[in-house]
Amino acid sequence: MTRRRWTAKRRLALFEAHKGTCHICGEKIDGTREAWDVEHIIPLAMGGDDDEGNCAPAHASCHKAKTKEDAGNIAKANRVRAKHFGARDTTKRKMSYRRFNGEPVWRD
Repeated sequence: MTRRRWTAKRRLALFEAHKGTCHICGEKIDGTREAWDVEHIIPLAMGGDDDEGNCAPAHASCHKAKTKEDAGNIAKANRVRAKHFGARDTTKRKMSYRRFNGEPVWRD
């Protein structure tokens, strides 16, 4: 999927459609004094679309916090998907530890 560019006209239409409220915290966004971003409600990596139905305005700080949380969820979904399809390496690995004298010992 290719991402479309958000023009100023398209951003304004999205801002007005949501009445200038941050969809994350629910507070009003002062568009002239506060930085705001177009935020994907369902992240693209989780199957969300890049259209107006999946996007909403959000404060830049709220968007940053949600993106950080989404990164962990996306990583977990990728691990689960890889395990489900058998793409993950499940071979047992040898564990090592060191004795008090510094000599390595390998366990099977």
